[in-house]
Amino acid sequence: MISSTIRPSFGFNNENNPSFVQGAAKLCIEVGEFHVALTISNLSGDLISNFDLYASKQKIDVAFLKSVLSSEKLGGFQFSDVILIHNQKEMVLVPSSLYKKDLDSVLIDTIHGDQLEYSIAVDDVHQWEMHNVFATSSELLELVLEKYPQARQIQYMTVCLRGIFSTLTEVNQWIKLYVLPSCFNLVVLKGDQLQIAKSFYYETPEDIIYHILNIVDKYGLDVSEVILEVSGTLDSSSVTWKELGKYFLNISMEKSPSISAVNANNADLPSHYFTPFLLIPRCV
Repeated sequence: MISSTIRPSFGFNNENNPSFVQGAAKLCIEVGEFHVALTISNLSGDLISNFDLYASKQKIDVAFLKSVLSSEKLGGFQFSDVILIHNQKEMVLVPSSLYKKDLDSVLIDTIHGDQLEYSIAVDDVHQWEMHNVFATSSELLELVLEKYPQARQIQYMTVCLRGIFSTLTEVNQWIKLYVLPSCFNLVVLKGDQLQIAKSFYYETPEDIIYHILNIVDKYGLDVSEVILEVSGTLDSSSVTWKELGKYFLNISMEKSPSISAVNANNADLPSHYFTPFLLIPRCV
């Protein structure tokens, strides 16, 4: 059982789905700096059975993740596939033509500092001809592998880039903003070229506005032309949303098809709250 101090911030379960996942279920464990998200789906990821987001005011540690993974909701499934998704800022995108495996640690240490308690992993993001080099917490990885020896790992931005590539349209300027507890992920396209894909931590709504406007200026984007798609834990009545609307003419909330396509119990939040999390099962 999960400790009484650790409860989901929000989530849903879809009791109307048939037992399609029994014996062939996929479990996605997303670990951010201040959150853990659990998603149970069928193997293709287009039908979601359960989702829960656990937010913390402290950095996620072994004790917190262990408590989350003790959830009784996980006990009724046999998982054919388990994926650990690392959603922290310690990542570096490298053009595949320039990638050298022996420089992985040097890249992480140079850009993010000496990560003594981390191991290094790499995703081949072939859709964009990039390699995603990222640092992973050895303790958290060992905990997941102890419970699920079959687990594989991937970095969150790799998933984002795969999802964007699969839905790419002819848009000259495009910003994807995924707002999560205490951090947000930003992907910027100009023409058909990827400009930046990066995670930022924030404490106030002003932090988000500052970072986005700084990116707009740095990459020469036109706020009257760029399409801004926003999803995650951001309410349409929030200060951040209202401020974004002052600067960007083409702004919209990106809804999750995984929510709108099913009748899920307890999914009383707007669909866009779930989008950053539910794109993962479809893309891994």
